[in-house]
Amino acid sequence: MKKGQVSTEYLVILAVVLVIALVVVYLVSQGTGLGGGITESQSQSYWKGVGPVAINNFRASGTNLQLEMQNNAREQVTVTAISGTGLTTYTTSTAFAPGQTNTVTVTLAATCGAAGTRYSYGNVTFTYNVGAITGKTFVGQRPLVGTCS
Repeated sequence: MKKGQVSTEYLVILAVVLVIALVVVYLVSQGTGLGGGITESQSQSYWKGVGPVAINNFRASGTNLQLEMQNNAREQVTVTAISGTGLTTYTTSTAFAPGQTNTVTVTLAATCGAAGTRYSYGNVTFTYNVGAITGKTFVGQRPLVGTCS
């Protein structure tokens, strides 16, 4: 073998090892949340299908976060509080009949930002009553993620 051929083979093997390492780092970062969090569509999908009261749609503008909420329970649910990181606690009781949809406006702790600015409000927690049981809580496992409008 010639010196030039050995050097070329070494560089090819090194390039293959680097590509494999980059693929592994990418896959690990996607699985652990190091890849920048969740997307807006992932957030919307999560909130549409969880809890006794789902959030079908949400929009932040100025100091308001509008939540289109729907009762997924088989009986009336009364939301008594909504809180979370970046939110001022909402404490107006809002009753939802089974299947009913209502829009609730929560005040943000700070202005959302210019149109198109990305937001993420985590630790979203509902306190609610169902039937004779009062003070139940639901804590979302994903943030509300979107862009200011």
